[in-house]
Amino acid sequence: MFKFDFDIEDADEALGDNTTTIFQKTGDKETTEAQPFSEIPISQLLDALPSLISYSPLSVPLSSGKYLNIVRRDLFDARFQLISESEGEPKAEDEALSALDFIEAPSDLIPGVYEGGLKTWECSIDLVDHLSNAPEIRDLHGKRVLEIGCGTAIPSLYLLLQLFSSNPGTKETHIHLQDYNTSVLELVTLPNVLLNWYMSSSAAAYHETQDSSAAPDPCTPSELPITSELKQAFLQSLKERKISIRFFSGSWETFEVFASGGKYNIVLTSETMYETRSLPWLITLMKSACEQSLEDLASSQLSLKSHVGIPCLCLVAAKVLYFGVGGGVAEFLSALKDHGGQGETVWEQKQGVGRKIIQVRWNT
Repeated sequence: MFKFDFDIEDADEALGDNTTTIFQKTGDKETTEAQPFSEIPISQLLDALPSLISYSPLSVPLSSGKYLNIVRRDLFDARFQLISESEGEPKAEDEALSALDFIEAPSDLIPGVYEGGLKTWECSIDLVDHLSNAPEIRDLHGKRVLEIGCGTAIPSLYLLLQLFSSNPGTKETHIHLQDYNTSVLELVTLPNVLLNWYMSSSAAAYHETQDSSAAPDPCTPSELPITSELKQAFLQSLKERKISIRFFSGSWETFEVFASGGKYNIVLTSETMYETRSLPWLITLMKSACEQSLEDLASSQLSLKSHVGIPCLCLVAAKVLYFGVGGGVAEFLSALKDHGGQGETVWEQKQGVGRKIIQVRWNT
C-alpha cells in the first residue's frame, strides 16, 4: 500500500505545495491479477450520476501570469454518493462498499485495487501550464488525445475547455480518458467533464432553456442539478462540435490501442511513475499509442493513410523521486531507453519537491 502525504483539495493548496512525498507499502502488486481493458460508455457514466452534484473551482496558475479556473466535483460529494448507494440493493451495496474502502482509506494507493485517481496531484497542474504554451494544441480539431491514468483529468479538461470555447471543427476530435478504476471514471472523471462543459460557451443554448443566458461563475462553489435535459444537451453539444469522448478502465498492460481507434496525436500522463514495476507497462502503452503498427491498423480496418506519419506529442509529468517506493524520473528514463525511447526535460522545478515534465520520443 502507498500513501501520498499531500493532495490538492482547494485552490490555495494547488499553488506550490512543497510537502515531501511519503509512501507506505504493504502487499505485493505482482500477485494481483491485471484489471482487464474495458470501455465504459458515456451514457452509462451519465446514468450513474446522482440528481445533484456539488463542485468547486481549481485555480491553476499559468506562466503567463494569468489564472485558469477549472471546475471539479467535490470529493466529499463523491463520498456522499457512495454512502447513499451502499444503502441500496445487495449488489449495488457490494460495489459501493468496495469503492468506499478506498475513498475512506488512509492510503491514496492500494495496488491492484485503487490507483489514486480521486484526488488532484501537483504534476497534473504543471502539465496544464506547459500545455498552455505548446504549439501542438493551438488547434485541436481533428486530433486524437489520450490521457493515461487520468483520474480527475485536469490536463484533458484544459484541452476540452479550448474545444468548448472555439468554433466547431470540420473533423471529429477524439478525447480518450483512461483510469484503472471504473469508479474513478464514474465519480470524478465524467462529472468533471460535464461540469466544465456546463461552464463553457458550448452550454449557452442549454442555459437559455433554463431562463439564464449566461453561464454560471466558474470561480464560485455551487451545485448542479443533473437532469435528463442537461444530459441530452451535453451529448447534443458534443455531437454538434464533433467531439468524441471515450472512457476506458483497466490496467495499462491490457489496454488495446487498436480497439480505441489506433494512433494518437497527443498522449499525456501525470503522477503515474511512482512504482518501478509498472513502468514497462506504462511505457509500452505510450509507445503503442504513439506508434501504432501498420499490422494493428490493418487488423482493425482503420485507414492507414489517416494514421501513418502523424507526429505524436507525448508528455509525462512527474516528481523527480517518489520516496519509499523507488519510482521517479531516473528510473523512468532508464526503462524508457530499454524500450527504444528517449526523454527530454521540457520543464523543471528544483525547489522543494523536484518535479519535471518529460517529452518522450521514440527511436526510429
